Amino acid sequence: MEVNKMTQPVRFGIVGMGWRAEAYLRVAGQLPHLFEIVGIAVRDPAKYKDAAAKWGIRLYSTPEELAKHCDFVLTAVSKASAPAVLQQLASLGVPVLAETPPAADEEGFKRIAELAEAGAPIQVAEQYPLQPHHAARAAVIRSGRIGDVRHVQVSAAHGYHGISLIRHYLSEKAGAECEIAARRFELPILEVPYRGRAVQDKLETELQDIAILSFSNGKSALLDFTRSQYFSPLRQNRLLIRGSHGEIRDNEVTSSISGSGGPGGYETWSIRRLQDGQEGSLAPLSLRELRGGAERLYRNPYYPAPFSDDEIAMAETLSRMADYAKQDTRFYSLQEALMDIRLSMAIDRAAATGQSVRVSPAL
Repeated sequence: MEVNKMTQPVRFGIVGMGWRAEAYLRVAGQLPHLFEIVGIAVRDPAKYKDAAAKWGIRLYSTPEELAKHCDFVLTAVSKASAPAVLQQLASLGVPVLAETPPAADEEGFKRIAELAEAGAPIQVAEQYPLQPHHAARAAVIRSGRIGDVRHVQVSAAHGYHGISLIRHYLSEKAGAECEIAARRFELPILEVPYRGRAVQDKLETELQDIAILSFSNGKSALLDFTRSQYFSPLRQNRLLIRGSHGEIRDNEVTSSISGSGGPGGYETWSIRRLQDGQEGSLAPLSLRELRGGAERLYRNPYYPAPFSDDEIAMAETLSRMADYAKQDTRFYSLQEALMDIRLSMAIDRAAATGQSVRVSPAL
């Protein structure tokens, strides 16, 4: 979405008040020309008076009252509460942006599947494919430089987030059966600074999931992740995307060069980050773009806002939701989210039983 095409801010409200809701408040607050926050609906407004004063927002006691004043509503509630809240909002007919995951167990899955079948106006805020480096890698794939991509290895996000990246890179539209083998391991690690908590120099235990996904159309993937990768500098992300004419390894691209140097010619280049506010720069600390040589692979549409990559992706989900509310332009449907959740739950079953699990494309 080109943000300069928006003539007035889109009005949205949030159901729920927690750390994720506050993250959206921070993002929207930096972009008042794009987004206007109507307020937040909570069960007990008295409990959140201090938070409301901090953010300068109005509290509503019911989602129904909030929805009357919004172009769309964002849900930021617990996994257990999400299905019921989404059903409630779907009955109002207001467009809804659901925070991930919209369901976390079999019962919730069935309730959300019913909403998808009924065509409820719901999109899901799956931000990982929208993060700048993931978007830049996808641009390389679309360019055809590395040919037909049939295998990826993702160690950058857990569960359904990791699977969304896998399907994104493989252009897998949930049309193929998938067989999953998985294992779960316990590993020691120095205490992780989880969401700002104070840490000491002591060991704790973390879980590492490794899963192999084999699709019936011949595509395959490996998902490898441990939650400390989100917070600890001791655990780094890794990505490998293999195509018929090259591959992407993290931010390094190797691709064939047709007609240059004869058969077997190739080139290697890096995806580079151009960011202001570093060293002698007096500009704001903000990402400008990502480049591969002289080619722009990604441009930050929210420059010069001082956003992290995850916040850029969150702003993009809000912008795409604005398009959806106005023009029904879908970007990550309930059907897609349900497929990612289904594959994620299958990984959990495979890891728990030690046996392969087969998942059909039909929901």
